[in-house]
Amino acid sequence: MPRERHLTIEEKRDWLADIFRDVSGDYSQADKFKAMTEDTRLAQLQEEQQQAAAAAATATTNHHHAHSLLADALPPPMLP
Repeated sequence: MPRERHLTIEEKRDWLADIFRDVSGDYSQADKFKAMTEDTRLAQLQEEQQQAAAAAATATTNHHHAHSLLADALPPPMLP
């Protein structure tokens, strides 16, 4: 199975967390601030995606429920 081409949001956030929590001195305070800012943006994006997925699931459920109600309201088939 081929590997995914792009990093997931979780993978990006893990990488940014490593930068933000660096104690070795490899990253400057500016780098850490940028990592924190980008992580916040990704967290908001992730939340928006989850809300959109939940709204889509609710809409699908409501659509099926409305369709079911409509089918229940139809008269029985006519006999020949």
